[in-house]
Formats: sequence, structure tokens, C-alpha cells
Amino acid sequence: MTVNRFSALVAVGLMVWTVGCSSSTPKPTVPEASTSEATTPTTKPVEQPASTTDVPKSKEPTAPAIPVTIDANSAAGTVTKTLQTLEQGNLAEAYDFLPPSYQADIDGLIHEFANRMDPEVWSRLIGTARKTINVLKTKKELILDLDLFRNRPEVEPYRKSWDSSLEILSHLSNSDAAELASLKNVTARSLLPGKASATPQQFDAIGLALGANLARQFAGVTVTPVRTDGTEEVIAIRGPTDEEPAEVAYVKHDGRWLPKSLVDHWDEGIKADRVWLEKLPARIKVVKPQILEALSQADEILDQLAAASNREQFEQAAGPAILSLATAWPNLQLLARQAMTGESTLPSVTITINRQLSEAEAGKFTATVLKPLNEAGSDYTFLANDGRTFCRLQRIDDMIALQVTLATYFKVPAADVKYDRDASTITIDLDR
Repeated sequence: MTVNRFSALVAVGLMVWTVGCSSSTPKPTVPEASTSEATTPTTKPVEQPASTTDVPKSKEPTAPAIPVTIDANSAAGTVTKTLQTLEQGNLAEAYDFLPPSYQADIDGLIHEFANRMDPEVWSRLIGTARKTINVLKTKKELILDLDLFRNRPEVEPYRKSWDSSLEILSHLSNSDAAELASLKNVTARSLLPGKASATPQQFDAIGLALGANLARQFAGVTVTPVRTDGTEEVIAIRGPTDEEPAEVAYVKHDGRWLPKSLVDHWDEGIKADRVWLEKLPARIKVVKPQILEALSQADEILDQLAAASNREQFEQAAGPAILSLATAWPNLQLLARQAMTGESTLPSVTITINRQLSEAEAGKFTATVLKPLNEAGSDYTFLANDGRTFCRLQRIDDMIALQVTLATYFKVPAADVKYDRDASTITIDLDR
């Protein structure tokens, strides 16, 4: 999608896309920008095959592995060097894989975004982001001590990357990107952390946010030249857990080795981004009141969390905050999608059950009702808390059918599944 591509170009997504975040699906890797002489990188050593003869032999010293030397200025060489730069967390230098003309295109998109984005909405978004970061910083121990996080193994990676993640978010919320007036003059490269500011821990935090261990994946990638015809080079790229390498064709463009597919589709992609930006002001205008209202509600909750001085006060504020987030977040996603794409959306609904379902009941309800709806195209958020159960469903194409499904599942009369169209809610009263 245009929105995804534009966001990726502004940050690190394009680099991640060209290298690949999935540990199971090999994807193409970004080329390195620099064509200057450098220390010649190598791929992993190639070990000699073991003997298969049945004749016993005396033990002999194993022959040393023979490294495959790669020309530093070839596609394989420049890709290898870029991977090393990414492993170090130097995103600004790695971004130079793009030639100056491509970087100028991206800078132009950023400047156009700054000119077309609604100043009030942007200012409020940044303000709420800063409040969120402040709460996450100052209430770290209280947050991690909540029942939602305490002693849960799946939370441990976030606990380890907490401070590093906040450092990155703080950098972004206080950078030139935070002010539209400054954003009109920045370069995309200046928004990325460089060698002096980035650390492997920070880079791991970025990967965690994207759902991938980026530094480790970059470190484990093997790059091997396959063939060349003088104008095009094909290299094999294999991740640390990939069963087979992926062959990617590279061509030189403005002195840089780039994936051929990127070069072939660059101009049409930039053109599509510009069309999207032309429509952005009108789309933002449609959903602006709802966005500002949602941000006001978020600010109020964040102020309550920030004011809590002890665990009891924080838990009293955190319970409603988590509940509000669980029910409001899907709607905010829909508003953002409408603002970015202009797509109309199917109705959403919040289901409220008058008692808190047990873990077993919640699991059965999710498997029997929610997952089939999700497979049919409806997203859901589920939360059983504070004596009640809440479920937010997005994109419901048949509300009557949903009411019938709920009545049948809970074995109650259809009239007891009460739908309020104006409030977009369904309430269900069950025996306690």
C-alpha cells in the first residue's frame, strides 16, 4: 500500500523490506550505497565435504575452511557491507544504499507531507505521544508490576528493551519530525539514528517493535555471488534459519547497486505516493473531530496515570485505562485507515457481557465465535476484566447475523442480545 511504502521510506521500513524480516521467508536484501574502496567483505567460510569412503583412515588435521573472497564493489560486496552497517545499528549510513536522486524523491515526499498535514492534528498527536513516553518512563516499575505483565515469560523481551525503545521514541518525538515547520526542510537521512547515537540494544528495540530480531538476522545472513552478465548481477541471500537461499537480481542505478525490482517500480511508486498526499488534507478533514476527541480522552487517562504516586493509585487508574485502550484502539485504527486511504469501513460494534468470563469460557468463546469472524474479515479485541467482558469487533457485514450467533452461542433469547445502533454496542446479560 502507498501509506505503508511512504512510512517505510521515512523510517527504516524500506531497508527492512529489502533485507526481509521473516525468519522463514527469504527476501531481497538492500544494496550498499558506497562504491568507494573498503575492506573486502567475505561470506561465511565454505567447509570441505567429509569423506564418504568405507576404508578406515587415520585421523588427520582438518583442512582450514576456504573463505570466498568477494569484490567490495560488486553487488554481493556492497550488500554484505550494508548488512554489517545495519548490524551495528547505523541506520543513517545504511540508508545511503539509495542513490542521491532517490533520496531527493523521498525528501520531497516528506516536505509535501509536512505541507499538507493538518497542523492541529499533528501537534496533538505529538503531544499525546510525549505524554505516553513520559508515563512509560516514570511509571516503568509500576507498569511492569501490573498483573498484565508480572511473571509472564512472553513479556520478558519487552522488559529488556524497555529503556532502549523509549530512547528511540523520545528521539523521534523531539526531533525535527515533531514540528511540521521543521519537517518541511529535513532530509530523511537526518531522522535516522547514526553511528554515534545508535547502539545494538536500540536496534534490537526497533526489531522488537517490528516483530523481528533485526540485528541477529542481519548478522546471520550469507551473501554469495551467483552469476553476472556485466550489467546485472544475481546474488544468493540466505538468512540464518532459511532452508534455501533466495536469488535476487541487482542492477546499477546512479552508481548504486539496487534490486532490479526496486529500480523497475520506483517511479510509479513515487507517483502513487504523491497522488496519496494530494488527497490527504480532505481525508484528514473528514475524521478530524473524532481524532481530536480520541486524543483528548487519551490525554485525560495519561494525566491520571502520571499523577499516581503509589502502586494502589496507579492500579486504580490503570484498570480503566487498559479497558479504554482495548475498546478504543480498534476505532482509532479505523479512523487512521480512513484518514490515510479514504476507504469507507463496515460498522464496528462493542459487545459488553455483564460478567467476567472465566479463562476456559473466554477460550471457548474466542475459538467458537471470534476466530470464525476474524477469518471472514472481522478484526477483534477481547478483554475480560473488572467483573465484565468486553469485545470490540471491526468490519461487521451482517449485524443481525451476529446477534443471532451470539444468542445461539449463549443460549439466550434473541431479544436479550440488545443492539444499540447509535452507540454501536451490543449488551448481553448472562446468569452470574
